[in-house]
Amino acid sequence: MTSLTEEWQLKVNENSIKYIIDIEDFDQKIKNFDNGKEIYSKYFKVGSSTFQISISPVEDDNYVGVYLKNRNNWRVKAKCRFSIQDKNVEEDLLPQFFTGGSRRSWGFPQFISHRRCEPYDVLTSKGNLILQADVELLEEEVLPDRDLTSNETTKKLENKIDDQTREINRLYERNKNIERKVDDQTNEINRLCEKNNIIESENQIQMNDLKNMIRELSIRVMTQQPQQHQTTTPSISLECPVCMEAVRPPMRLKQCGQGHIICDSCHERAGLEVDAQMTGVNICHTCRGFITGRPSQLERILG
Repeated sequence: MTSLTEEWQLKVNENSIKYIIDIEDFDQKIKNFDNGKEIYSKYFKVGSSTFQISISPVEDDNYVGVYLKNRNNWRVKAKCRFSIQDKNVEEDLLPQFFTGGSRRSWGFPQFISHRRCEPYDVLTSKGNLILQADVELLEEEVLPDRDLTSNETTKKLENKIDDQTREINRLYERNKNIERKVDDQTNEINRLCEKNNIIESENQIQMNDLKNMIRELSIRVMTQQPQQHQTTTPSISLECPVCMEAVRPPMRLKQCGQGHIICDSCHERAGLEVDAQMTGVNICHTCRGFITGRPSQLERILG
């Protein structure tokens, strides 16, 4: 037994079905098959009964045979039309009873001649045979042990399976939507991470530039500090030899010929303590030389 390439079915109504069989390379099968060797379709149901189609590529040596088989334990009354799609070839099985539980077939042993089994005649351009069977169930035998309610139970189970299948499909679509949202969020997170990495890189570059600037400024300041120490005027630290008070603006001074100084306050105080006729008032406290005047240049430096 050789399996068929492709099969389709279309339920016309509760008791009618259109069954299509596509047999690949049929032009080669009529050359290689033994006489009477059959190709079987899958089982299919019409109403509560099960049928099968068989095709014999080599029947009566030069013909193709097609048959309908009753695969039930009860008799059925049915009719069937065999045809080749789009080729204007058809044969009708008149309404009749088909016995069940046997290997007997009903059909046409000389359905089509081998002479016409060529591409672009009854076969397709690739050499395929597309056989269509329109089966209509007219009556079914009810045996004593046959449970007619089982079909209703089967339909309920089928309906339940259909409902569950639809729910599975709905959940599948929902899961797909969630996956798409997760992918979108993941892409957004990756984009933000890349942006953050760029910002961190730019900040690091700016930080390095700032460190380099600070380092250069530090080096520049360190190299300039010795020169500044060399050119800076040393601070003047002087004090009156009498009151030991540091000389600072706006203090006024007196000096002798040797350059020794005394503040005006101490010079005036010494003048009050000694008689004006005595010469000690204009005597330098340090060298005992005469007071000659003010150190104008020193006072100018002191401000």
